[in-house]
Parts: sequence; structure tokens; C-alpha cells
Amino acid sequence: MKARVFGDVGRPRGSIIPGERGAAGATTANNALCSRRGRQSFPNRSSKRGLKQSASSLTPSMSLTDDRQMECRDLNDFIRQGGSERRWLVKQANKRDPEQPSIASILSPIGSSNKDVIVVGCGPAGLALSCELAERGLSVGLVGPDTPFVNTYGVWEDEFVELGLGDCLELVFEDAVCHFGDSEKGCVRVGRKYARVDRAKLRGHLLDRCQKAGVGFQEGHVVDVSREEGGDKGSLAKLQCKTGDTFKSSVAVLASGAVSSKFLKYEEGVPHAGAQTAYGFEVEIDQYPFSKSLMHFMDFRRHHTGLWEGKALHPEVTRYLEEEGSWGVSKEMPSFLYAMPLGGNKAFFQETCLVSKQAVPFHVLERRLKGRLDALGVKVKSVLDEEWSYIPVGGPLPLADQQILAFGAAANMIHPASGYSISRSLRAAPAFAKSIVDIFEEQKGWNEVSSKKAWDTLWTARNRKQAAFHTFGMELLALLDVRSIDDFFLSFFKLPDFLWRGFLAAELDAGQIIFFALSVFVICPFQMKGRLVGHLFGSEVGRHVIEKFISSESPDAIQSAN
Repeated sequence: MKARVFGDVGRPRGSIIPGERGAAGATTANNALCSRRGRQSFPNRSSKRGLKQSASSLTPSMSLTDDRQMECRDLNDFIRQGGSERRWLVKQANKRDPEQPSIASILSPIGSSNKDVIVVGCGPAGLALSCELAERGLSVGLVGPDTPFVNTYGVWEDEFVELGLGDCLELVFEDAVCHFGDSEKGCVRVGRKYARVDRAKLRGHLLDRCQKAGVGFQEGHVVDVSREEGGDKGSLAKLQCKTGDTFKSSVAVLASGAVSSKFLKYEEGVPHAGAQTAYGFEVEIDQYPFSKSLMHFMDFRRHHTGLWEGKALHPEVTRYLEEEGSWGVSKEMPSFLYAMPLGGNKAFFQETCLVSKQAVPFHVLERRLKGRLDALGVKVKSVLDEEWSYIPVGGPLPLADQQILAFGAAANMIHPASGYSISRSLRAAPAFAKSIVDIFEEQKGWNEVSSKKAWDTLWTARNRKQAAFHTFGMELLALLDVRSIDDFFLSFFKLPDFLWRGFLAAELDAGQIIFFALSVFVICPFQMKGRLVGHLFGSEVGRHVIEKFISSESPDAIQSAN
């Protein structure tokens, strides 16, 4: 299919702006609770934390020529490359951190000889897979941008400890607290420790393993991946960089994020991807408004709707908000506050839209976040760092009948209903690396059959059923208003721990998924039961998940039949 060139990636003329469908400061019967005064003036951004915008050209990892044009085959490519918010992805990716050394200063050059495997992408997934492959005896080359880790990674502590990465955690909170509605019953203690990853330590740990295992590195922007005949181990993967440099290997693995989608083939007949967007900043403040021992995980209370300054947690305000339902925001895409204290007078605050089929713009989330902080009475002294998080979720999975492999977000390993991916990628890297090594030994090289076997170990029939169910949940969440979101999550966290934890970790098998679905149906309110039944039997994604669970055929057999 010929690629379409999206010139102006702005919103189509006449389209509805996601997140703006409801009036943020809508008047109610209790106008005394609404502020008509201006918001606090936020200080200019500073670079005290060391993260700075690079003056260099766009980061190679984004596979972009500039921040206004991109080549896309279809809507999924458009969404996975950032859609209308792409310019902010570029800005986030172009950050620099002088405290994180360059990859080239640690790893040796890739050299001119052909490798067993070339991994494209230098994020957590790419580095983890590279060191796992090299430690198992394969010659590995790493190609991608020489950039630091710049995103804020939040994880469940037990998952990182199980991976042997407890030393890479910067902060650990004794529990995570959620608010689903303004009443007392809407406050949920999750009962699980949450942590902030020390991104410099994690990157340093992975690079140290790569260096010891002999991984070679070349900074570059890969613009084409193909295969050519030749070599003593079968056909070779050929990677061409923007500079004209070419690299060859028995197999190429894309691990450069969702923007790699243009190099891959996907299932058909599956609803297109959505997006999780989040705007956040690290700030110096006068006083943190919540418990410093708890992670403020998901707060769906409507504090961004125009409350008087400092009145968000006042008992009278809470009572009125509870009595008045959604209070002027019933038609907007819901978003929640995610907040963590960082010690001293520093804190990280983020406004997140969990999922939307049309990305909620960052400027909308920024406005909501600042409105929340005003209502909570938080005085911002200085902004140390801003963050724009855009995570494509859901959509079709890669097909197994292609010789290019992928891993991490590039292989659509992001949890569609939560946006989580880092723990899953780090957990899956050893098994995927072992399968590649085993296939090399079995096939005495690499060919089309080898690639299919590798894909089938990454996306087994079990995993594809699981992903279909997760996408079903994602599509449902994208349809719910704030009251229904509250009802859903109150039911979700009433489930036995092994069910909701297994769902978030993508570890439930088909039988457990059915048990999970039935348990949610039994627990949830009557009106939510109707939404679930209608979504299952009356939507495209409902038909898709039913087909996945009743079919024993491989995805490629189904694709051929279509």
C-alpha cells in the first residue's frame, strides 16, 4: 500500500476537540463553589533537573523528517507516530540529560562485519533484548539514537524486585491510593507498593550488561529494512540508515517504539489504535497536598472544573460534588491526577487521559492539571521539568508471516487498558532472546520459517487472545463518562488480588480471563452490566474478542481466509 503523506497533522476542520466537549468551568446551582478569578501564574520553566531541550535535529528514534510531516499507510500508522500531538513527542524525545553518558562512550563500534542480530532502538526494551541475546552467545549490533532515558517510569515494586532490578528504584511508596468519586467509599487503597524508577540507574545497568556481553553500537536513523539473499546462514536482513550507512545481520529486531509500525504488517479487521496522553511536570511547591508515604495513583475527582482556589478538599465542596454527579464534565473525556512527592519541596504532578480513540490534546491536559493544583491550593514556585507522554494503545497485532521481528512497544506489547509496558518488556526479554537463540541452533541460520517461529513465541495464540480481551477493555474505557469510570474501577479493585494484578501484568490465561470477566460482571452496578453486554455483542471489538476466543486457528490462517 502506498504511504500517505500527512502534511498538516493538526485537527481536521470542523472536528470536535477531545476533552473539550464539556464546559470545564460550567456553572451549577452552587456558583459559590466556582471561581471566576484567573488562575495562578505559573513560573517560567527552568532546567534545574538537568533535562534540557536539544538544539540538534529531530531525534532519529522518532523516524521523522520534521514535526509537520510524516508518512503513514493508514490510520494506525498515523496514531502510532503521534497523530495530531506528534510535535510534543518530538519535543519530549529531544530532551538531554548531562548526567547520563552517551552510549558511544560505553559500547564499542558495531564494526563492518555481519551480525547474528541487529536490534534497532536504544530504549529499555532494545537494551534489555540486546544484552540478553549477546549473553547467550550471539553477535549483536545496536542501532539507534544516542539519547538518554527521559520519561518518568512508575512501576509496581514487586515486579521490579522479581526482575532483580530493586536497586534501580529511586522512590518506593508503601501503598497506592485512588479516588473514584468524591465520597468516602470512592477512596481505594490498592494494597501494593508503587515505585519510581531511577532512569539513569536502569539505563546504566542495561548498558553495563551490553558492554560486558560485547554488544556493538552505531548511532543512526534507520529508514529501510529489507532482506537479501546471500551469506552462509541464509538470507540477510539489510538495514539502511539516513546517512547512507548499511548494516547486515541474519535477523533484525525493531525495538524503537510504536513509530516502527510502518515497517511491519498487521492483522486486518481489528479496531484502530487509541492513545493514552498525559501532561506532567516536576515542580518546586510550598506544600504537598496529600500523604507523602502514599503514591497518589489515580484521582478522578473533578478538581479541574473551576473550584475556588484552595477549596478542593473542603468538606462542603466534597459534599456538593458528590450530590451533583459529574458536575459539568459528563461529556468530556475523563482524566485523572497522578502525583508523587519527590522529597523536600519537590513533587511530580501529571494529568492523564487513560485512553481515547482520538488523543486528548496536551494543552487540554495542561489546563486541567493547573486547574487542579489551583483548587488544591498548591503554590508552584518553579517548574523544573515538563513531560509529554503519548502512548499508542490497542489496535491490530503484528502478523507472524513477516521476516522482520519486533519487540516492546514496536511489537504492540503495551497493555491496551493501562498503557504499561516497561515491566512487561523487561520480563519478556530473556524468554524471547532464548527463543531466537534456540531457533538459530535448530535452523542452522535464519530464514522465513525461523521468523515465523520467533513471532509465534512472542505472540502465542494465548497471548493474542489475551490482547484481544485487553483491547476490548480499552475500547470500553474509551466510551465511559466519569461516573461510569468510577463505577468500573470500584468494581475492578474489589476483585481478588490475583485477578486484577494478573490483568495488569498480562499474565492471565484464557480460562482466568473468562473468570475475570464474569467476576467484574457480577460485582459491577446494574447500569454497568448493560454497558458490558452491549459492548460485547454490539461492537466491532466485541465480535473480534469472541472470534479470538472461539477460534483455534493461527492468526495467519484467519488472515488468509479473509
